[in-house]
Amino acid sequence: MTSLFGKLGFNFDTDKFGDGQYLSVQAKAFLNAAPLRIDSWMQSDIANGNVQMTNYYKNPLSNVYNTLLANTSNIALFANTITFDFAADNAAALFVSANNLIIELNQFKLHTDNISGVTTMTSNTDTIPSLDTATSIGNFLLRILKTTDDIQNTTPMLGSMTSLFIGDELNSNNTIIASDYITLNTSVSIANGNCYLSNAQVLAINTHINTLKNLVQYRRVSDWNFFANATTIVMDTMRLTQFNNLGNTQLFLINNLIGKDKLKNDLANTANN
Repeated sequence: MTSLFGKLGFNFDTDKFGDGQYLSVQAKAFLNAAPLRIDSWMQSDIANGNVQMTNYYKNPLSNVYNTLLANTSNIALFANTITFDFAADNAAALFVSANNLIIELNQFKLHTDNISGVTTMTSNTDTIPSLDTATSIGNFLLRILKTTDDIQNTTPMLGSMTSLFIGDELNSNNTIIASDYITLNTSVSIANGNCYLSNAQVLAINTHINTLKNLVQYRRVSDWNFFANATTIVMDTMRLTQFNNLGNTQLFLINNLIGKDKLKNDLANTANN
């Protein structure tokens, strides 16, 4: 198996480190007592430079996303190029709705890539959940909510990932959107290229598109809001639980110099309980 040390490309005479190269007895004891677990497949992937999250995770909604995007794009193209004989007033609205859905579908795909671990986020990590942050914040939140609300389920973690669990709804909507595109296609006159649909029919298709847009937008935004609220609760809890282990100097500063009456009273009441 390829050596990870060899992958470092180290090329220096270690004798020049002198005594600085030697670990203490205590450091060696710690390394031996608490070795880091690195399985053989992990070592192999690291050594071969094969650590890409897409090798380990998948977005379970990718296929339905691709189909929804294709069907919606076809409807948008149709609405922008075909002459509607009886529904001209609503054709433009259909084009706008389809394009808005495309935007939301792409946002939804980015979001579900993040929370399924397919992508590694480098920005907005405090406000937009990823698999790593939703898991870490969720685990801490569960400890908090067990104490305050006796919550004993995975909602604190999965509350930022609800979008991953609407595959059935997306597939049902995809069936409708695909049927709508067929309806549009079969309504075109071969003779003149006009689309002979009533305003009511075009409005119905528009409603289907907006229903799907609202679904994916609502779930994505709900996940983001849950994560933001969870992060706030965790950070506020960390700020306040520091008062549980105050040393004498900290207590002196609070009681005599920097503490407001609310904090001093709260600490006094806690000590008396």
